[in-house]
This record gives sequence, structure tokens and C-alpha cells, in this order.
Amino acid sequence: MRALVWLALIIAAALVLLPAQMIAHGLGLSARRTIPILFHRIVLRALGARITVRGEPTSHRPALFVPNHVSWMDIMVLGAFAPLSFVAKSEIATWPLFGYLARLQRSIFVDRDRRHTTSRTAEEMIARMREGEPVVLFAEGTSSDGNRVLRFRPALVGAAESLARATGETVWIQPIALAYRRINGLPAGRQHRPRISWVGDIELVPHAWALLKDGAVDVDLIFGNPVPFDPSADRKAIAHFLEQRVRGLHASALTGKEENLPPLAAL
Repeated sequence: MRALVWLALIIAAALVLLPAQMIAHGLGLSARRTIPILFHRIVLRALGARITVRGEPTSHRPALFVPNHVSWMDIMVLGAFAPLSFVAKSEIATWPLFGYLARLQRSIFVDRDRRHTTSRTAEEMIARMREGEPVVLFAEGTSSDGNRVLRFRPALVGAAESLARATGETVWIQPIALAYRRINGLPAGRQHRPRISWVGDIELVPHAWALLKDGAVDVDLIFGNPVPFDPSADRKAIAHFLEQRVRGLHASALTGKEENLPPLAAL
């Protein structure tokens, strides 16, 4: 019953906010950046999500946020605190409703099977960052089971390199960790955390409905120290550095132990 009530509230909110966002988006109004924040917060409330924030998002601009990726909930958690542009896989644009939501939020779609489109994606990312809007890049390229952080792909870090080379501006990259720690108030161990993760061929609607019925999820949102991007550095080295930063933040949240990370000068 609780899930049905909240589902009705989400639908009601969508019926009000989606047309408003469509108008704001079409007219280029500033509200197009704040309406998604409100919608994300409503969805998180429906899911019973409790967000614990450590650190803070950088105020430096232009900025690229690089978090790990566990679930479709990541979009809600990140999108609930500030206007952001997300880089998403191209097939999401074709999904019923969710693709429409992604387009209204001005998501940047990338086709990872067509390497020649990577430069166009980088150009869109550069345009958003130059507008002062941080871009969120899930550099793993896919979602994990929530117990670990996967290898970061170096190619998409190229947007920061292109912007830095083209304008001479300092691009700031901020590693971010998302750690799903509890379900219904109970610790989410290795065997339970995959209930939250969205991996493989899991269908979105049944997965979302199951989380809605669970009723409570505790998430740690951890902002690492932002680092200035060095365009002369090797992409693989940068991706590895960011991966290690996020992995350390993620592990410290799940285990409660202090992170052991390389110094910022390593970049």
C-alpha cells in the first residue's frame, strides 16, 4: 500500500513537473535547471532514501564530476543537490518515459559502439561545462554490483583535455563515491547490496518497483578533493588515479575505515 501511494504521488508530480520542464526547456528559462532537482527529491522521498553527504561539491568551474555507478538511483541522488548534466549511453534516449526524462534534463548521449561519435560527445560536454554546469561522467562505462568499483575508461576523460587545450582554462575533476550501505535500516552486506544495483539485463520497471516496496535505502554521497586537470598528462594515468580515489572513498564508506589514498600531486 505504501508503494502504491508513493507511486501515485510520483505520477502526479510527473504530470505537473514534466510539462513545466518542457516549457522551461523550450524557452531556455532558468527553471529548466531547478525543476529536475525537485523531481529527483520527490522520487528519493518515495524510495525512503536517506542521503549522508561527506565533503562538498567543488565551486570551481569548469568542472567534471566522476562518480562510480551502481544503480539508476545514482541519477536521483546526484541530481537532487544541484543542476547537473549527465553523460548517458545512447540507448537510454529510446526508453519509454525514462528516455524522455533524460532528454528533458539535457543529458548528453554517447554511443560507445561508434568511436567516431566520441568527439561530438566531448564537444557537448565542453559546451555544458563552459556554461558553468558541471558534467557527470560515469567513467566505468557500466554499473557495478555496488560492492566494488570497476576500471575507469580513459577515453571519455578527453572532454577535459579538449577544453583545457582549446581555451587554456583549468578544468577541475572531482572524484565522487556512491555507497549504498543499508536497506530497511539493516546493513547491506555483499549478498544484499546487489538488490540495489542495476546491472546486466535487469529490467528497469520491476527493479524500481522492488526498491519502492523496500521503503528505505541509506546512501553515502562522498565528494573527494577536486584536482586540476593537467592536459599534458597521460589519459590512462589520469583515469587510473581517479579510479583509485573513488575506490578508496567507496571502500572507506562501506567498511568505516579511513581511506588510504595517493596524494593529490600524483595527478
